[in-house]
Amino acid sequence: QTIQSSVEAVKILHQLAAILERFQPAIFGVQFDEVIPELAPAARNKITRGISSLLNKRFRKARSAIKGLSKVEFSDPDLLSAVISAECALNNWHSIGGEGIHPHPPETLGELTESLKKLFQDVSEFSDVAGFTTPLAELPYGEVQSALQDLEKERTYLMRFPRLKNLEQQLRDYGMTQALDDISALNLTGKSAGQALEYAWLSSVLDRISIIQPALSSFDVESQSRIVTEFASSDKEHIQSSADRVKRAWATKAVLARDDHPQAAAIVARQANLRRNHLPMRELFESASEVLTAIKPCWVMSPLVVAQVLPAKKCFDVVIFDEASQILPADAISTLLRGRQAIVAGDPHQLPPSTFFISGTQDDPSESDQDETEDGILSDLTIEGIATGRDIALTKDLDSVLDVMRTLLPPPYGTRTLEWHYRSRDERLITFSNAQQSLYDWSLTTFPGARSDECLQHVLVPFQANQSGPTASINAEVDVVVELIISHARQRPNESLGVVALGSVHSDRIADRLRAKIGDHDELEEFFSEDRIEPFFVKNLERVQGDERDAMILTIGYGKTMDGRMRYNFGPVNNEGGERRLNVAITRAKARMTVVSSFSGREMDPERLNNIGPQMLRDYLLYAESGGTNLGIRARTKPAMNPFERDVYDYLSAAGIPLIPQFGQSGYWIDFAAMHPERKSEPVLAIESDGAQYHSGRSARDRDRIRQQHLENLGWEFLRIWSTNWFRFREKEIARCLEAFRAAVLKIDSRSSDAVADSEPVGPKGSVSNRDIPSRSPWPGVRRRLPINRYSTYEIRLVIQWVKSDGLLRTENEIESEVVEALGFKKRGSRIMESIKKAMSAE
Repeated sequence: QTIQSSVEAVKILHQLAAILERFQPAIFGVQFDEVIPELAPAARNKITRGISSLLNKRFRKARSAIKGLSKVEFSDPDLLSAVISAECALNNWHSIGGEGIHPHPPETLGELTESLKKLFQDVSEFSDVAGFTTPLAELPYGEVQSALQDLEKERTYLMRFPRLKNLEQQLRDYGMTQALDDISALNLTGKSAGQALEYAWLSSVLDRISIIQPALSSFDVESQSRIVTEFASSDKEHIQSSADRVKRAWATKAVLARDDHPQAAAIVARQANLRRNHLPMRELFESASEVLTAIKPCWVMSPLVVAQVLPAKKCFDVVIFDEASQILPADAISTLLRGRQAIVAGDPHQLPPSTFFISGTQDDPSESDQDETEDGILSDLTIEGIATGRDIALTKDLDSVLDVMRTLLPPPYGTRTLEWHYRSRDERLITFSNAQQSLYDWSLTTFPGARSDECLQHVLVPFQANQSGPTASINAEVDVVVELIISHARQRPNESLGVVALGSVHSDRIADRLRAKIGDHDELEEFFSEDRIEPFFVKNLERVQGDERDAMILTIGYGKTMDGRMRYNFGPVNNEGGERRLNVAITRAKARMTVVSSFSGREMDPERLNNIGPQMLRDYLLYAESGGTNLGIRARTKPAMNPFERDVYDYLSAAGIPLIPQFGQSGYWIDFAAMHPERKSEPVLAIESDGAQYHSGRSARDRDRIRQQHLENLGWEFLRIWSTNWFRFREKEIARCLEAFRAAVLKIDSRSSDAVADSEPVGPKGSVSNRDIPSRSPWPGVRRRLPINRYSTYEIRLVIQWVKSDGLLRTENEIESEVVEALGFKKRGSRIMESIKKAMSAE
């Protein structure tokens, strides 16, 4: 026991006294764990309480029993609250060692309280004066007594007080009289007094430094902002003018080459004037390579074309491979031989070299229903067919030239990783891939978007029993995708659109159905024109790498059997490297992504997903169903604010600016996102300081231009707070932030009508989006398909809570049915139902 714990015990006694002022002592004999659930309807709305009063016998009985023990009149909600308080008081009584079911405070509680309060105050003040490391009030009574006895014996300790007086006089002699008087007037503790003196001293040092350092004393936020603006403008002009300088250097080199090699120049000129009978490119290059490469310094060819048309020698200074993850090492060798240096660019987490078309057909072997087992697993013959061609690579164990280069030239010198991601206008479109340990493992730097609309949605196609069509392309899903396409063409004709299907059968059926659907709609002809900068397409998973569109539709295609069983066949995603194929499909969108499937992620049994591809597909469906918010255990923890950021947050919040600190999902956090005062989920202003995030930039271009420019490209209004100005002129900086915040709100409100129109969900009539399907919490980890006697009541309760977590209203029978299905039982046996009912009654 300590003085502090005694104070807490007295508080509990007062809590008991307050309960006994409202109830008879017998209230503490009530079985609270039974009564409180029966009184639960009292906390609901008036209509529900009325219905319960009429129809719920247990509710009426419990209410009558409790009111019979009350000394005052209670409304139903207050009665429930009072009973909960009584249970809390009883639990607290037991927590301090109280015994019996009828606790009562002593009659001298008031005197005891005053005495203990005086003791606590005296001991606390003595602890501060005497300088105890641990306050006496927090020590056991025995140690307090021992400490006081030791102090009594060690009277020389009291001789320190004259020394303290001498130190006080010295501080006054140093000119700190005002500070000491303020400390005395505020009655500060010893620790607080020391902090106040330290603050006064450091402030004076800062003032001194500001005086003798012109760079600090002359700092002006307007001047600094102007310098940053001028630098950003000059930097952009420098980059834009680089094209002209390169063109000038190119033209100069072309003229010099023609002068230095007149015979070769004549050959090139003659060939240019011919209409037919041109020299083969290989022969022309042999004769006039210097002139050809000077006139056209950049050549774009596939690796196979390089081997066909260029001579086998060093033809170029630099050879650049793009999308190198799709180039077989054998195909790259001839190109590498024709360059003095090589740059190999690609993403090792995207598609490997495609062996899909080696046999000369575009049929997807993974979609053959005849080659599937009952569980949707491909036969050895099919897998062998898919793998055909891999062994022609000279590097047998490495898929692509990118893999070869990463092996031969490992980081950090031979291989560099580009970390900044620019494609997605909202980082929710890339965060899932960024979070996957098998892909980027949070290595990408992404930037939060300023739009609050749904950039990611899931459309669930309702299951239709005995539907016709191949299981690799559900008919209803084809119809929904076609309607989504037409809706997009009508509502967002200025946004480009692409459709990715997991399999070629599904993509072909969508394309055929779409052509038949739009044949009579001339008004849609422009949207589907091939002349657009980013024309509409429907492609299967193997052919979409390198493409990007404003909006993308990912359609799974694969579905359930006619009797509603999951087949767990997802085409190429099932195979080795399926996670890389899925990564390509889900990262093509720049502004919005719509995922269409005939099943939800919750319907996929994790225990039947043996490969990483299907596992990632399930997680992505759950992520899409949540609108891009549910990353599960892969979600990142936001860094804590440093003292400067905390100071800014406190003052701006007090000034009326609603802030979310460390706004974002990945490595780049906006220091503060100012939210709309009425639409709390809509960001209007990015406020950044020159703190840790600013100083982490490797160059002035990163710190002062690129980051801000990219945020503004994503729709943010931007404001920079300079720490020097914040500490010197805090009120002025707060006023500047308020002005910028109000201007941003006005700007957002002025275009709100356009934003509302732009954010309307695009979906066919009768489709179900993630707005219509409330998301459940993650599965609680209870194993499925065990005998009922293997489940504890606690585990069954977890499943019941999971069923209820989507917030939908259900009857008890409906809850029981969903629990039976969730646990994998096929029938509602008597023992199963008895266990579930027992768990429900324990809720």
